Amino acid sequence: MRVLEAELSKDTKGGRFVPFAVDFRFGGSEKWESEITGCVYQGSAKLFVKVGNAYRPAAFLLGKDLAPVPGVCAAAPADKAA
Repeated sequence: MRVLEAELSKDTKGGRFVPFAVDFRFGGSEKWESEITGCVYQGSAKLFVKVGNAYRPAAFLLGKDLAPVPGVCAAAPADKAA
């Protein structure tokens, strides 16, 4: 697993998260591929994975029918200094 950013990002609801990727190699290939991407929220057990263009709770990978969660894993626009 790779953490994709060195610092936490903040979503529009104020939650702090860090994006990640899980890489795999198949067969005798030397090339690593990012097969699972998502984010984990600081101070909680909230883990989301990207499915298509949306993020769902990671339990989706275990076969649970879970709907996409809007607004997670998306950094809020940076505040501009006045």
